[in-house]
Amino acid sequence: MKKTLTAFEERTLAAIAARIFPATNTPGAVEAGAVEYIVIALGEAYAPQLPFYRSGLRAINRHARQKCSGGFASLNDYQKDDILADFESGNVPQWKKAAAFFKTLRDHVLEGVFCEPQYGGNKNMMGWRLVGFPGQQFGYTDAYIDKPVDLEPMAAGSMAEDEN
Repeated sequence: MKKTLTAFEERTLAAIAARIFPATNTPGAVEAGAVEYIVIALGEAYAPQLPFYRSGLRAINRHARQKCSGGFASLNDYQKDDILADFESGNVPQWKKAAAFFKTLRDHVLEGVFCEPQYGGNKNMMGWRLVGFPGQQFGYTDAYIDKPVDLEPMAAGSMAEDEN
């Protein structure tokens, strides 16, 4: 895997992901592998967005230092949420792309939680288990028409394994 972010950038990304989709009594984005998903994607399909990510992560840390006297990852949860709210609303005068960066980052965190596990996120199909999504099944019996599906989630790669 191609290294895309520095350790500091990854810590910042993990701290952001943990606030966008926090762990509660269920796993959050970090536990589900969203950070790994994003890091992998930035080295592959999302490679053109790597400079945008680097600028955005720098801007978040700069804004956190100016507003709260510390790097983003070192802030408490309320301060982190305040910084992220500024980005979401575009209320960061020093960086005009704040709202676009927040939207992109939030979308990628959610992709990492709910993606096909082969892309590095959704570890052990945690995201799918949270919402009751059964994954890539061969089909459903009539018993599941208009009813919740209670099948164990199955990733795309596991179908080929089951055929052997």
